[in-house]
Order: sequence, then structure tokens, then C-alpha cells
Amino acid sequence: MPTSPIQSFVLSFVLITSFFSSTVMADASHTQEVNPAQQALHNEAYNLGISAYLWGSTLVRMEQISRLYTDVSMPQSDTSYRAPLNEFGHARRLSTPSDTDMPSANRDTLYSSAILDVSAEPIVLEVPAVTDRYYVINMFDMWHNLFKYVGTRETGDMAKQFLIVPPGWEAKQDIPRELNIIEAPTTKVWLWGRTQVTGEQDYAQAHSIQDQYKLTPLNEYITGEPLLDNVELKEHHFSDNDPLRFYAELGAFIAENPLDERQHAMLGQFKKIGLTKNGFNDNNLSDSIRNELVRAIEDGKEIVSAQANPTNLEMKDGWVYTFALDAFGDDNAMRSLIAHPYLGGQGPKEAIYPMAAIDTNGQALSGKSNYTMTFEKEPPVGAFWSVTVYDAQSKMLVENPIDRYAIGSLSDLKRNSDGSFTVQLSPDAPTDLQLHDNWLPTPSGNFYLLTRLYIPGKEILNMEWTVPGVKPQ
Repeated sequence: MPTSPIQSFVLSFVLITSFFSSTVMADASHTQEVNPAQQALHNEAYNLGISAYLWGSTLVRMEQISRLYTDVSMPQSDTSYRAPLNEFGHARRLSTPSDTDMPSANRDTLYSSAILDVSAEPIVLEVPAVTDRYYVINMFDMWHNLFKYVGTRETGDMAKQFLIVPPGWEAKQDIPRELNIIEAPTTKVWLWGRTQVTGEQDYAQAHSIQDQYKLTPLNEYITGEPLLDNVELKEHHFSDNDPLRFYAELGAFIAENPLDERQHAMLGQFKKIGLTKNGFNDNNLSDSIRNELVRAIEDGKEIVSAQANPTNLEMKDGWVYTFALDAFGDDNAMRSLIAHPYLGGQGPKEAIYPMAAIDTNGQALSGKSNYTMTFEKEPPVGAFWSVTVYDAQSKMLVENPIDRYAIGSLSDLKRNSDGSFTVQLSPDAPTDLQLHDNWLPTPSGNFYLLTRLYIPGKEILNMEWTVPGVKPQ
């Protein structure tokens, strides 16, 4: 039976966003005869392993990212935003097809990143007055909760100072009145920033703004005396050959991250599989139980990957929308999905990222066809918008003869008298020279489109205005 357009879309969407293997390991214990009581214990261990994976894979991911983004042992490119702990790293130019370090990189903003550890001392974040462009700095905890926005929409264009403190912190000294206190849910925090840039000619001004994002330990901010000790994240050594490595990592990172009352209740059930607040210990687990836990890891990945489905998404005209990047609540599987391919994604009031992998006929977008997108009016956003093309296989930007990878608010588009305009998508330049300004080159193979709508208006949030469908010509 042929697949429907929606089924085709979901399949292509999962192929684009999924990073998991689709192979599920066989359970060796199932080849052995076990009595009903033993089978019940096996089932319990498997179910606990699944729950532990869905609950804890986000924490493991964020701790891994924290170590990756603070690893500056090798020379960094000018698109890198890595930096030592408690310092900002800034990408200094927009990505091109030759940059392969970040899938689906945007062509609108320069990224900034900082991993903070506020367990020993709170840290002050200072931002400058930014009146000529959009910017935002997101604050994520180690469970990928986006607990604070700093920037154009949320805190305005004036210079501001914020004091980021650990859970349950109490001041032991007078705090300068200009500091806005933000209590982080975890002792480690990821700051993820975006600063709008209008092109290469604008780099110097954008860099000047980035350089004014400052991080200072509270005592140094007050006294002016810097700390002499370098702070680093705790090192861990996990075996690549350990099939239960995930649980070992989760146990180690749980021990480093104080849990709230609700999280403690979740953790309590995992004692039966050797996972406690003190770490993971499998010494008392039988081989058959270990096999169940290995199977749970692989099946847990499949469950997370499967969250990219119509139940959790909204679709119109071939475009898929998600409004849950900062509001997944207790849906741990969705939380894990977002923390992997959607790492650092913002909530819908800040930005929406519709994605299309199919045309209005439900067929996969391909360089074998030409397409158009007709906008009846400018997208109703408070900041700006763009549409970017990516290769479906590599998820990277695509080389083209005019070095144009995106089109949007800053493009010199040819518009009709009523304000409408049509974007041309094709691998070859339009024969009509009048259409060149509206041409967005596509690769020869399959591709997908990502629209970015920064500070979307209520028409977008309520889907009264949606991205026009990609129509084959």
C-alpha cells in the first residue's frame, strides 16, 4: 500500500532529525528458558532500564555537551564557540558549506556559548545595550530546561546585570542593587547566545556586542580582585567497551547534580538496577539482568526517536511546526529528543523553526525539480525571518555559484505591487534575470528547508499565518 503524504513526510522528517541507530539488540536472555518469577524480574529490570534511559538521557547529554564545549585542547576555528569553564566562546563568522561542525547551522546570527559552574560561587552575567539588532542569551540547566531568556524580547535593549546563583543559595553579603538574581535549577548552567548579523560587512559591530557579554564571579565583581584558581569540570573515565556505560555515566552525573524532591522520587525506583544518588553499581546484577538493561538502552533510543511524529507536531502545507521546545513538562522522551537533535532550541514566543522535507504534493524535495514559495505578505515577526536550504543527507549548507544559502528579511527581494513576493528554488539559475534576486539555490539531490521566525507575532503562534507551501513547477 502506498504511503500517504503525511506518512511520507513523517518518514523524511525522522530521517532528517533522528540521530539514533534503528537496530535493536537481541536479548540473549530470551533464548534461555526461565521460570515465571524470573521472567517477571527480567521484565521489571527492562522496564526500569527504559524509564532510567528516558529520564536520564537528557542529563547525560547535557553533561557530555558541557565537557565538549569546554574542551579547548585543540586549535579552534572561527565558527567555534568553545571556551574554558565560566568563560564565553564566540563564533566570529557565519557557517559556510565548508564548515561541518554543526548540522543545520543558521545564517542569521553568530552563536555564543558558556558553561558555568556556580556551585562554589555565583556568577554575574553582564549584557550591553543592544538597540540596533536582535540578540538573546538562553539559560539552560542540566535537564535542558530553558529557565531564563535574556535579550531583545524578554529583558529589552538596555544594559543589564544578572546574578546566576545555585539552587537554595542565600546571600552572605550585601548584593549590589543592580544585580537581578536568577536561581538556577542545577549548579551547572549552559548559556547559549545568538547575536544577529546582517552579513560579512557587519561582523565588526556584531563582535563588539559579543565582547561585551561578560561573566564575572560575584566576589570579583564586588571587590575587583580576580580568583587565581582555575576551575574545571570533574573528569570521568568511562569504558567505550562497557555495554552499560550509559548507566555508569548517569550515576556519575546524578552524584554531581543535586536532585529536587520530585527527581529523588523518580530515582528511588532505580535502586533495584544498581542506580542510586551515589552512582551506578552493577556488582549485584546477574548476567541476564545486565542483558535486559542493555536492551533497554537500545529500545529507549528508539522510543525517543519515535517522538518525532504527528502526535507531537503540527503540520500544514508540507511544513512541520513544534511548539514544545521549552515546555515538555514531565514528558521525558520528548525532553530527550529535544536535547539531542534540537539541542538549544528556543520556545515559540522567542522563535519558531518550521521545517519542510516535502512539497505540497507530499513528494520529497529534490534538486531534480524546481519549486516556488509565494508569500502574500511579509511574515509577521517582531525581529526577522529567513529560509535556509540544507542537504538532506549531510544536513549541511550546500555549495552554489552565488554563495546564497538563505533568503529572508535582509534579502533584496523583488516584490509585487501588493507586497507579495515569490521565492524561486532550483539548482540552476532562473532564465528570467528578473527572478535572480528571489532565487534560493538548491542541491542536485534531496534537501530540506528550515524557516526561522524570530519573535513571532500572535498570527504565527496561533497558526493564522503559516509558511507558504513549496510548490513544484
